Amino acid sequence: MLKNFPLLLLLLPFSHLSADEANTSPTSTKADNAQQSSNNAALLSGQISTNTPRSSAYFFAQCYRNVPPLITDSNSQPIEQVPINIRAKKIHAIADTLSYQGDVQLTQGIKYLAADELTYFKEEERATASGNVNFVSGEITLYSDSVEARLDSEQTTLQQADYQFHGQGGRGSAQRIYDNGADLYEFKASSYSACPPGDNTWSLDATTLYIDNEKGVGSAYNAVLKIKDVPVFYLPYITYPTSDKRRTGLLFPAYEYSDTNGSTVTQPLYLNIAENMDATLTPSYMENRGTLLAAEYRYLFDIGTGKLAAEYLDHDRIREQNRYLYHWNHRVNFARNWKFTSNYSKVSDDNYFTDIDTNYGSRSDNQLLQTAKLSLTEHNWNSELEVRDFQILGDGDTPHKVLPKLAFNAYQPLGWKSLQLDWYSEVSRFDHDNDDTYTGTRIHLQPKLSLPLYYDSLFVNTELKYMLSFYQQTLNSYSDLEESVSRYIPSFKINSGINFERDLTAFGSPYKQTLVPQIQYLYVPYRDQSTIGTYDTTRMQQDYYALFRDNRFSGYDRIADANQITLGISSSILNAQSQEKMRFAVGQNYYFTPSRTELLDDDDEADTASRSSLIAEFDVNFADNYFFHAGIEWDSDENEISSANSALEKRWLYNTYAQLNYRYVAVSNDGDEEDLVNQLGSKINWSINGQWSSFASYYYDLEYQHLYESMIGIKYQSCCWSISLSYDKHMSAYYGDIDTIADDYESESSYEINFELKGLGGAGTGSNESLFNYGRPFYLQ
Repeated sequence: MLKNFPLLLLLLPFSHLSADEANTSPTSTKADNAQQSSNNAALLSGQISTNTPRSSAYFFAQCYRNVPPLITDSNSQPIEQVPINIRAKKIHAIADTLSYQGDVQLTQGIKYLAADELTYFKEEERATASGNVNFVSGEITLYSDSVEARLDSEQTTLQQADYQFHGQGGRGSAQRIYDNGADLYEFKASSYSACPPGDNTWSLDATTLYIDNEKGVGSAYNAVLKIKDVPVFYLPYITYPTSDKRRTGLLFPAYEYSDTNGSTVTQPLYLNIAENMDATLTPSYMENRGTLLAAEYRYLFDIGTGKLAAEYLDHDRIREQNRYLYHWNHRVNFARNWKFTSNYSKVSDDNYFTDIDTNYGSRSDNQLLQTAKLSLTEHNWNSELEVRDFQILGDGDTPHKVLPKLAFNAYQPLGWKSLQLDWYSEVSRFDHDNDDTYTGTRIHLQPKLSLPLYYDSLFVNTELKYMLSFYQQTLNSYSDLEESVSRYIPSFKINSGINFERDLTAFGSPYKQTLVPQIQYLYVPYRDQSTIGTYDTTRMQQDYYALFRDNRFSGYDRIADANQITLGISSSILNAQSQEKMRFAVGQNYYFTPSRTELLDDDDEADTASRSSLIAEFDVNFADNYFFHAGIEWDSDENEISSANSALEKRWLYNTYAQLNYRYVAVSNDGDEEDLVNQLGSKINWSINGQWSSFASYYYDLEYQHLYESMIGIKYQSCCWSISLSYDKHMSAYYGDIDTIADDYESESSYEINFELKGLGGAGTGSNESLFNYGRPFYLQ
């Protein structure tokens, strides 16, 4: 055995490769090398955090268990200083030529070469190896009949070679392989497949194939795509990714069929513009509508990160109009404490999301936000400047525009106990697209003194506010309003409660139970606000925590008068790890004086109730993976349920769950009628194993006895291809009389298929868009 032979320091193009350990001497035969690959696969499997067959990570580790992992070099020595070990049965030296014969094994670090014969020509700076050549590095394993290496340029040529890249699913064979010494490989009369060894589902045969590992891309000329060795498609030129690096090229198409649109074929084109920007162009041909062109541009600059998107359909043959969508989302932090955000979306018509599948809205959307905000944040104060508008879809009322709003918020501890002064102020200008609608400017000032006190388990929080508002309004046709309005309203609130705790044992396990009774008194005097328009104010939804709010309205156009006591009690059960396993809360407001403040367009008679609805909520997590939530709002005066909701969910690992949910809402309409939401629904997301996954949802209206939505889909993925199928039937957008919905509503059905050959670019899994998004039904910590 020769060690550190000076003439062989640069033998073969090792300098651009890497290793984990120097002076490694792998064995010489292919069988032994297979054992090395198996060991490498064991290392790869060791990196996987779970060994359960349902894990996708485990599944793909099993796919490529015979593929060695990519190894990086921890040795910082220059390549010429890494020792070379050579073993051979015979050595011949003639002039400037060295010849090693018989079971030749050469190692430099973990780089390994085995051959029947190895010859080094000193004058030509050239080395050749022949006979059962096996070359292994941290990036590739090669088997070849012969190898020739130029030591001065680190270029290598292999004849009749098989290859397998490490850490990825790239393998194949070639009549000739040329390595330029800089991670660029040229293959002549070659085949390529990303399938694991032994799987010939698909392959790409080409007269010339280039694989650039530095850029993570492959390029093939005169390529024939084969499925199970059967030619199915000819491509004069194709590029495809060999890693997860971004690369310009065609993504796989998608196909969908629906009752209205007919057949839809989508073909995305991905453009990798630069490291900090990319774009996607997606033409979609809809049989009954025409061709939609969608474009998305993503960027990351010093001026911020964001996304620009546009969609355009020239002359929709069904709607007889041009259709379009614009979307812009941007965010930037600059000058230390400054931040700018914007979010703008606009569509051509009310039915855009119901007719066209898009990533920028769903069929359930009824308004689009259009806003931009500039904010400055300091230690104890912040300020923001905002403009805001909405596009309303359907027959909803159009809200006022905010053009603009300037707000300032500050707080300052006053040095006595925990007494603190808070200050909020804003100036807002409201405009409207309808010239007949009132507009105005609002100035709102709100100083607040707060004193939160805590004594062991007792807490007492006191707040005193004074709210000053000034309006200058343009009335147009609204004679009930006034042009100039000033409003001064004080507010006093005191909230107190006690935190009780006790240890208990249930089902053989220790737990801790908390019990927190609360009482709150709120006083806000009545002020007539009927001469003020409602610009950004609406009623807020009720839940247990809403019982303790200062105002039942959002915004500042209506500040509800109050002279009331709120009683509430909540209880939680925590396990030994302080995880909340159960929570229950119930509360109610009691009015000394009924509130008289109403919205401008509220035609209901004055509320004379002496108490609010009884609100109760219940959450429990039992057997770890079972969750249940229930909530109810009970009108104790009318002795009826105003709203209720419940959900039961079972969760498994890997985003697998099954949920059954119910919701009920009685909405008063014209004082004596009610519009009911009485809906039963379910959602399932099921990861069957590492290869099969499925999803389903079903929503049915019990009041009007019709289906809102049914959806089901399934996906199969093997080691080198995948396919997903989905079916969706849902109620079309409805803007008619709700009393006739049971008879008049229309439904829409669609089928979608997506196919992917892994290693030739991804196609995604389809939109799977649902009218009802998944809602987390449990709120335990």
